Amino acid sequence: MFQCISIQNYKSIKTLENFELKPVNILIGANNSGKSNFLDVFAFLRDTLADEDLQKPQQEWINALEKRGGGDAVCFTGTKSFRITCCSDPFRYSLEIGLDSWGKHYRIRGEKLENDAQPQKFFEPQNGMLALYDEDGRNASSKSSINQTGLRVFLDENGVDQRAQDFAKKLSKIKIYDRIRTEKWSPIRLPQISKGETVLDEDGGNLIGVLHQLAQIQPKFLPDLNVSLKALFSDFSRIAFPSNEEGKLEIRWEDANGRVMNAAQLSDGTLKFLCLIAILRNPNPPALIGLDEPEAKLNPWLQSSLIDMIQEAAQRTQIIATTHNPDFVSNFSPEEILILQQHRGETEIRRFSTKGALERWLEDFGTRELWLMGELESRW
Repeated sequence: MFQCISIQNYKSIKTLENFELKPVNILIGANNSGKSNFLDVFAFLRDTLADEDLQKPQQEWINALEKRGGGDAVCFTGTKSFRITCCSDPFRYSLEIGLDSWGKHYRIRGEKLENDAQPQKFFEPQNGMLALYDEDGRNASSKSSINQTGLRVFLDENGVDQRAQDFAKKLSKIKIYDRIRTEKWSPIRLPQISKGETVLDEDGGNLIGVLHQLAQIQPKFLPDLNVSLKALFSDFSRIAFPSNEEGKLEIRWEDANGRVMNAAQLSDGTLKFLCLIAILRNPNPPALIGLDEPEAKLNPWLQSSLIDMIQEAAQRTQIIATTHNPDFVSNFSPEEILILQQHRGETEIRRFSTKGALERWLEDFGTRELWLMGELESRW
Protein backbone atom coordinates (compact mmCIF):
# COMPACT_ATOMS: atom_id res chain seq x y z
CA MET A 1 0.00 0.00 0.00
CA PHE A 2 1.10 3.58 -0.64
CA GLN A 3 1.03 5.34 2.72
CA CYS A 4 1.43 8.96 1.60
CA ILE A 5 1.87 11.31 -1.33
CA SER A 6 3.50 14.75 -1.63
CA ILE A 7 2.85 16.95 -4.67
CA GLN A 8 4.32 20.30 -5.66
CA ASN A 9 3.15 22.28 -8.71
CA TYR A 10 1.47 19.41 -10.57
CA LYS A 11 -1.34 20.89 -12.68
CA SER A 12 -3.81 22.52 -10.22
CA ILE A 13 -2.18 20.99 -7.13
CA LYS A 14 0.35 23.55 -5.88
CA THR A 15 1.28 22.05 -2.52
CA LEU A 16 0.33 18.81 -0.82
CA GLU A 17 2.73 17.55 1.84
CA ASN A 18 2.85 13.99 3.20
CA PHE A 19 -0.86 13.45 2.60
CA GLU A 20 -1.97 10.16 4.12
CA LEU A 21 -3.58 7.58 1.87
CA LYS A 22 -6.03 4.96 3.12
CA PRO A 23 -6.92 1.58 1.61
CA VAL A 24 -10.06 3.30 0.23
CA ASN A 25 -9.98 6.98 -0.79
CA ILE A 26 -13.15 8.60 -2.18
CA LEU A 27 -12.61 11.98 -3.88
CA ILE A 28 -15.50 14.44 -3.87
CA GLY A 29 -15.69 17.99 -5.15
CA ALA A 30 -17.15 20.22 -7.83
CA ASN A 31 -16.17 19.97 -11.48
CA ASN A 32 -12.65 21.33 -12.06
CA SER A 33 -11.79 20.97 -8.38
CA GLY A 34 -8.80 18.76 -9.24
CA LYS A 35 -10.07 15.20 -8.77
CA SER A 36 -8.79 14.07 -12.17
CA ASN A 37 -5.48 15.84 -11.56
CA PHE A 38 -5.02 13.95 -8.30
CA LEU A 39 -5.61 10.66 -10.10
CA ASP A 40 -3.25 11.72 -12.88
CA VAL A 41 -0.36 12.13 -10.43
CA PHE A 42 -0.34 8.35 -10.01
CA ALA A 43 -0.83 7.79 -13.74
CA PHE A 44 2.16 10.04 -14.46
CA LEU A 45 4.42 8.11 -12.08
CA ARG A 46 3.31 4.90 -13.75
CA ASP A 47 3.88 6.32 -17.23
CA THR A 48 7.50 7.22 -16.40
CA LEU A 49 8.07 3.50 -15.86
CA ALA A 50 5.67 1.63 -18.15
CA ASP A 51 3.64 3.85 -20.46
CA GLU A 52 0.75 1.92 -22.05
CA ASP A 53 0.62 4.49 -24.87
CA LEU A 54 4.38 4.41 -25.46
CA GLN A 55 5.29 5.70 -28.91
CA LYS A 56 9.05 6.21 -28.48
CA PRO A 57 10.87 3.51 -26.52
CA GLN A 58 13.35 4.32 -23.77
CA GLN A 59 12.15 7.84 -23.09
CA GLU A 60 9.15 7.11 -20.93
CA TRP A 61 9.15 10.25 -18.80
CA ILE A 62 9.41 12.45 -21.91
CA ASN A 63 6.46 10.62 -23.47
CA ALA A 64 4.57 11.05 -20.19
CA LEU A 65 5.02 14.83 -20.43
CA GLU A 66 4.18 14.99 -24.13
CA LYS A 67 0.93 13.04 -23.80
CA ARG A 68 -0.16 15.64 -21.21
CA GLY A 69 0.61 18.61 -23.46
CA GLY A 70 4.22 19.19 -22.41
CA GLY A 71 5.90 20.47 -19.27
CA ASP A 72 4.24 23.90 -19.36
CA ALA A 73 0.81 22.24 -19.34
CA VAL A 74 1.73 20.02 -16.39
CA CYS A 75 3.35 22.68 -14.19
CA PHE A 76 1.14 24.77 -11.92
CA THR A 77 0.48 28.21 -13.45
CA GLY A 78 3.54 30.44 -13.22
CA THR A 79 5.95 27.66 -12.26
CA LYS A 80 8.49 25.77 -14.35
CA SER A 81 9.03 22.60 -12.32
CA PHE A 82 7.04 20.03 -10.37
CA ARG A 83 7.85 17.32 -7.86
CA ILE A 84 6.05 14.14 -6.80
CA THR A 85 7.01 12.02 -3.80
CA CYS A 86 5.29 8.78 -2.83
CA CYS A 87 6.02 6.31 -0.08
CA SER A 88 5.29 2.64 0.44
CA ASP A 89 6.90 1.43 3.64
CA PRO A 90 9.87 1.47 3.87
CA PHE A 91 10.56 3.09 0.49
CA ARG A 92 10.19 6.72 -0.53
CA TYR A 93 10.55 7.83 -4.14
CA SER A 94 10.85 11.44 -5.29
CA LEU A 95 10.97 12.79 -8.85
CA GLU A 96 11.41 16.44 -9.81
CA ILE A 97 11.14 17.64 -13.41
CA GLY A 98 11.67 21.22 -14.56
CA LEU A 99 13.07 23.55 -17.21
CA ASP A 100 16.81 23.60 -17.75
CA SER A 101 18.90 26.70 -16.99
CA TRP A 102 18.38 27.98 -20.54
CA GLY A 103 14.62 27.73 -20.17
CA LYS A 104 14.28 25.61 -23.30
CA HIS A 105 13.86 21.96 -22.34
CA TYR A 106 12.41 20.05 -19.44
CA ARG A 107 14.78 17.68 -17.70
CA ILE A 108 15.02 15.60 -14.55
CA ARG A 109 16.17 18.01 -11.86
CA GLY A 110 16.24 15.50 -9.05
CA GLU A 111 15.39 11.88 -8.36
CA LYS A 112 15.85 9.80 -5.25
CA LEU A 113 14.81 6.39 -3.97
CA GLU A 114 15.27 6.04 -0.22
CA ASN A 115 14.77 3.40 2.45
CA ASP A 116 13.23 5.11 5.49
CA ALA A 117 14.26 2.20 7.71
CA GLN A 118 17.99 2.47 7.00
CA PRO A 119 20.42 4.55 4.92
CA GLN A 120 20.88 2.79 1.60
CA LYS A 121 21.90 3.64 -1.96
CA PHE A 122 19.97 2.20 -4.88
CA PHE A 123 21.15 4.29 -7.82
CA GLU A 124 22.90 7.61 -8.47
CA PRO A 125 24.36 9.56 -11.41
CA GLN A 126 28.08 8.93 -11.76
CA ASN A 127 30.40 10.15 -14.54
CA GLY A 128 27.57 10.53 -17.02
CA MET A 129 26.18 7.09 -16.26
CA LEU A 130 23.79 5.66 -13.68
CA ALA A 131 25.46 3.60 -10.96
CA LEU A 132 23.22 0.80 -9.64
CA TYR A 133 23.75 -0.82 -6.24
CA ASP A 134 22.86 -4.21 -4.78
CA GLU A 135 21.21 -4.77 -1.39
CA ASP A 136 24.58 -4.57 0.37
CA GLY A 137 25.34 -1.17 -1.16
CA ARG A 138 27.93 -2.51 -3.58
CA ASN A 139 28.10 -1.22 -7.13
CA ALA A 140 26.26 -3.84 -9.20
CA SER A 141 26.57 -2.16 -12.60
CA SER A 142 26.53 1.11 -14.51
CA LYS A 143 23.99 1.91 -17.20
CA SER A 144 23.17 4.74 -19.55
CA SER A 145 20.07 6.59 -18.38
CA ILE A 146 19.65 9.11 -21.19
CA ASN A 147 15.96 10.08 -21.43
CA GLN A 148 14.96 7.62 -18.71
CA THR A 149 14.46 7.99 -14.99
CA GLY A 150 16.88 6.17 -12.73
CA LEU A 151 13.99 4.13 -11.38
CA ARG A 152 13.09 3.02 -14.91
CA VAL A 153 16.63 1.72 -15.46
CA PHE A 154 16.65 0.17 -11.98
CA LEU A 155 13.36 -1.61 -12.74
CA ASP A 156 14.87 -3.97 -15.32
CA GLU A 157 18.32 -4.48 -13.84
CA ASN A 158 19.58 -7.78 -12.40
CA GLY A 159 21.49 -7.96 -9.14
CA VAL A 160 19.95 -4.92 -7.47
CA ASP A 161 18.00 -4.78 -4.20
CA GLN A 162 14.96 -7.03 -4.77
CA ARG A 163 12.61 -5.26 -2.34
CA ALA A 164 13.34 -1.89 -3.90
CA GLN A 165 12.83 -3.37 -7.36
CA ASP A 166 9.48 -4.78 -6.20
CA PHE A 167 8.52 -1.25 -5.14
CA ALA A 168 9.38 0.00 -8.63
CA LYS A 169 7.32 -2.80 -10.18
CA LYS A 170 4.40 -1.85 -7.96
CA LEU A 171 4.54 1.72 -9.25
CA SER A 172 4.80 0.51 -12.85
CA LYS A 173 1.59 -1.52 -12.61
CA ILE A 174 -0.73 1.20 -11.28
CA LYS A 175 -4.03 1.32 -13.19
CA ILE A 176 -6.23 4.41 -13.55
CA TYR A 177 -9.62 3.61 -15.09
CA ASP A 178 -10.83 6.98 -16.36
CA ARG A 179 -11.53 6.15 -20.01
CA ILE A 180 -13.44 2.87 -20.26
CA ARG A 181 -15.01 2.86 -23.72
CA THR A 182 -18.35 1.17 -24.34
CA GLU A 183 -19.57 3.00 -27.45
CA LYS A 184 -20.53 1.14 -30.63
CA TRP A 185 -17.54 -0.50 -32.38
CA SER A 186 -15.26 0.02 -29.38
CA PRO A 187 -12.87 -2.93 -28.76
CA ILE A 188 -14.82 -4.03 -25.69
CA ARG A 189 -17.78 -5.01 -27.93
CA LEU A 190 -15.76 -7.05 -30.43
CA PRO A 191 -14.60 -10.70 -30.29
CA GLN A 192 -11.11 -10.95 -28.85
CA ILE A 193 -8.08 -13.19 -29.11
CA SER A 194 -7.10 -14.66 -25.76
CA LYS A 195 -3.73 -13.34 -24.57
CA GLY A 196 -3.84 -14.83 -21.09
CA GLU A 197 -4.23 -11.41 -19.47
CA THR A 198 -5.75 -11.08 -16.01
CA VAL A 199 -5.60 -7.27 -15.65
CA LEU A 200 -8.08 -5.08 -17.51
CA ASP A 201 -6.68 -2.45 -19.87
CA GLU A 202 -7.53 1.12 -18.91
CA ASP A 203 -9.99 1.45 -21.82
CA GLY A 204 -11.60 -1.91 -20.99
CA GLY A 205 -10.79 -3.23 -24.46
CA ASN A 206 -9.60 -6.66 -23.30
CA LEU A 207 -12.61 -7.33 -21.05
CA ILE A 208 -13.69 -10.62 -22.63
CA GLY A 209 -10.17 -12.03 -22.57
CA VAL A 210 -9.66 -11.04 -18.93
CA LEU A 211 -12.97 -12.54 -17.76
CA HIS A 212 -12.18 -15.74 -19.68
CA GLN A 213 -8.70 -15.96 -18.15
CA LEU A 214 -9.96 -15.30 -14.61
CA ALA A 215 -12.47 -18.12 -15.12
CA GLN A 216 -9.63 -20.38 -16.29
CA ILE A 217 -7.33 -19.79 -13.32
CA GLN A 218 -10.05 -19.57 -10.65
CA PRO A 219 -12.47 -22.52 -10.58
CA LYS A 220 -14.99 -20.54 -8.53
CA PHE A 221 -14.84 -17.33 -10.57
CA LEU A 222 -17.43 -18.22 -13.24
CA PRO A 223 -19.91 -19.96 -10.89
CA ASP A 224 -19.67 -17.04 -8.46
CA LEU A 225 -20.09 -14.57 -11.32
CA ASN A 226 -23.25 -16.32 -12.48
CA VAL A 227 -24.67 -16.33 -8.95
CA SER A 228 -23.92 -12.61 -8.53
CA LEU A 229 -25.42 -11.61 -11.87
CA LYS A 230 -28.52 -13.72 -11.24
CA ALA A 231 -29.07 -11.88 -7.96
CA LEU A 232 -28.70 -8.49 -9.66
CA PHE A 233 -30.53 -9.04 -12.97
CA SER A 234 -33.98 -10.59 -12.64
CA ASP A 235 -34.05 -11.96 -16.20
CA PHE A 236 -30.47 -13.27 -16.19
CA SER A 237 -29.73 -16.97 -16.71
CA ARG A 238 -26.00 -17.47 -17.34
CA ILE A 239 -22.83 -15.98 -18.83
CA ALA A 240 -19.98 -17.75 -20.62
CA PHE A 241 -17.00 -16.86 -22.81
CA PRO A 242 -16.87 -19.35 -25.72
CA SER A 243 -14.70 -19.16 -28.83
CA ASN A 244 -16.31 -18.41 -32.20
CA GLU A 245 -15.48 -19.99 -35.57
CA GLU A 246 -12.41 -17.75 -35.89
CA GLY A 247 -11.08 -18.84 -32.51
CA LYS A 248 -11.87 -15.48 -30.90
CA LEU A 249 -13.57 -15.18 -27.52
CA GLU A 250 -17.07 -13.77 -27.19
CA ILE A 251 -19.46 -12.98 -24.37
CA ARG A 252 -22.50 -15.23 -24.32
CA TRP A 253 -25.15 -13.62 -22.09
CA GLU A 254 -28.31 -15.71 -21.82
CA ASP A 255 -31.51 -14.48 -20.21
CA ALA A 256 -34.28 -16.46 -18.53
CA ASN A 257 -36.25 -16.62 -21.78
CA GLY A 258 -33.40 -18.27 -23.68
CA ARG A 259 -32.39 -15.12 -25.56
CA VAL A 260 -28.63 -14.97 -26.14
CA MET A 261 -26.70 -11.70 -26.49
CA ASN A 262 -23.06 -10.91 -27.22
CA ALA A 263 -21.01 -7.90 -26.13
CA ALA A 264 -22.22 -5.80 -29.06
CA GLN A 265 -25.81 -6.14 -27.79
CA LEU A 266 -25.25 -5.44 -24.10
CA SER A 267 -25.99 -2.03 -22.60
CA ASP A 268 -23.24 0.43 -21.67
CA GLY A 269 -24.08 -0.03 -17.99
CA THR A 270 -23.90 -3.82 -18.15
CA LEU A 271 -20.51 -3.72 -19.89
CA LYS A 272 -19.18 -1.20 -17.39
CA PHE A 273 -20.35 -3.38 -14.49
CA LEU A 274 -18.57 -6.38 -16.02
CA CYS A 275 -15.45 -4.20 -16.26
CA LEU A 276 -15.74 -3.34 -12.57
CA ILE A 277 -16.06 -7.04 -11.75
CA ALA A 278 -12.90 -7.76 -13.77
CA ILE A 279 -11.08 -4.95 -11.94
CA LEU A 280 -12.26 -5.52 -8.39
CA ARG A 281 -12.56 -9.31 -8.25
CA ASN A 282 -9.08 -9.91 -9.60
CA PRO A 283 -7.25 -12.11 -7.05
CA ASN A 284 -3.92 -10.44 -7.91
CA PRO A 285 -4.75 -6.81 -8.69
CA PRO A 286 -2.34 -3.90 -9.21
CA ALA A 287 -1.14 -2.28 -6.00
CA LEU A 288 -3.22 0.83 -6.68
CA ILE A 289 -6.41 1.22 -8.72
CA GLY A 290 -7.98 4.54 -9.70
CA LEU A 291 -11.66 4.64 -10.65
CA ASP A 292 -13.23 7.73 -12.21
CA GLU A 293 -16.91 7.86 -11.21
CA PRO A 294 -17.30 4.06 -11.06
CA GLU A 295 -21.01 4.34 -10.29
CA ALA A 296 -21.77 6.35 -13.46
CA LYS A 297 -23.91 4.53 -16.06
CA LEU A 298 -24.90 1.94 -13.45
CA ASN A 299 -28.50 1.36 -12.43
CA PRO A 300 -29.08 2.23 -8.75
CA TRP A 301 -29.49 -1.42 -7.70
CA LEU A 302 -25.98 -2.19 -8.93
CA GLN A 303 -24.34 0.46 -6.77
CA SER A 304 -24.60 -1.48 -3.50
CA SER A 305 -22.86 -4.42 -5.17
CA LEU A 306 -20.16 -2.04 -6.46
CA ILE A 307 -19.57 -0.68 -2.96
CA ASP A 308 -19.27 -4.21 -1.57
CA MET A 309 -16.73 -5.05 -4.28
CA ILE A 310 -14.68 -1.93 -3.51
CA GLN A 311 -14.54 -2.69 0.21
CA GLU A 312 -13.65 -6.33 -0.44
CA ALA A 313 -11.00 -5.44 -3.03
CA ALA A 314 -9.41 -2.99 -0.57
CA GLN A 315 -8.18 -6.02 1.37
CA ARG A 316 -5.90 -6.84 -1.61
CA THR A 317 -5.24 -3.45 -3.20
CA GLN A 318 -5.65 0.30 -2.72
CA ILE A 319 -8.57 2.19 -4.24
CA ILE A 320 -8.85 5.86 -5.21
CA ALA A 321 -12.25 6.74 -6.69
CA THR A 322 -13.93 9.97 -7.75
CA THR A 323 -17.66 10.62 -7.52
CA HIS A 324 -20.38 13.26 -7.66
CA ASN A 325 -23.01 10.91 -6.23
CA PRO A 326 -24.08 11.65 -2.62
CA ASP A 327 -25.71 8.23 -2.21
CA PHE A 328 -22.44 6.59 -3.23
CA VAL A 329 -20.46 8.78 -0.79
CA SER A 330 -22.76 7.98 2.12
CA ASN A 331 -21.69 4.33 2.08
CA PHE A 332 -18.12 5.15 3.12
CA SER A 333 -16.70 6.18 6.47
CA PRO A 334 -15.67 9.83 6.99
CA GLU A 335 -11.96 9.01 7.08
CA GLU A 336 -12.22 7.43 3.62
CA ILE A 337 -13.53 10.66 2.04
CA LEU A 338 -11.33 13.41 0.59
CA ILE A 339 -12.78 16.85 -0.12
CA LEU A 340 -11.28 18.76 -3.06
CA GLN A 341 -11.95 22.43 -3.72
CA GLN A 342 -10.25 24.88 -6.05
CA HIS A 343 -9.41 28.27 -4.56
CA ARG A 344 -7.84 30.89 -6.86
CA GLY A 345 -6.84 28.18 -9.28
CA GLU A 346 -5.26 25.97 -6.63
CA THR A 347 -6.65 22.60 -5.55
CA GLU A 348 -6.94 22.20 -1.80
CA ILE A 349 -7.43 18.71 -0.42
CA ARG A 350 -8.67 17.71 3.00
CA ARG A 351 -9.88 14.51 4.53
CA PHE A 352 -13.08 14.29 6.52
CA SER A 353 -12.43 14.19 10.25
CA THR A 354 -14.62 12.96 13.10
CA LYS A 355 -13.45 15.83 15.32
CA GLY A 356 -14.78 19.30 16.03
CA ALA A 357 -17.43 21.09 14.04
CA LEU A 358 -17.26 18.73 11.08
CA GLU A 359 -18.02 15.81 13.38
CA ARG A 360 -21.14 17.61 14.60
CA TRP A 361 -22.25 18.20 11.03
CA LEU A 362 -21.80 14.54 10.22
CA GLU A 363 -23.77 13.52 13.29
CA ASP A 364 -26.59 15.97 12.59
CA PHE A 365 -26.97 15.53 8.86
CA GLY A 366 -24.87 12.55 7.73
CA THR A 367 -22.48 12.65 4.80
CA ARG A 368 -25.28 12.65 2.20
CA GLU A 369 -27.11 15.64 3.67
CA LEU A 370 -23.86 17.53 4.22
CA TRP A 371 -23.12 17.19 0.52
CA LEU A 372 -26.63 18.17 -0.56
CA MET A 373 -26.69 21.26 1.66
CA GLY A 374 -23.51 22.53 0.05
CA GLU A 375 -21.53 22.57 3.27
CA LEU A 376 -18.48 21.27 1.44
CA GLU A 377 -18.39 24.56 -0.45
CA SER A 378 -19.67 27.11 2.06
CA ARG A 379 -18.00 25.87 5.24
CA TRP A 380 -14.55 25.00 3.82
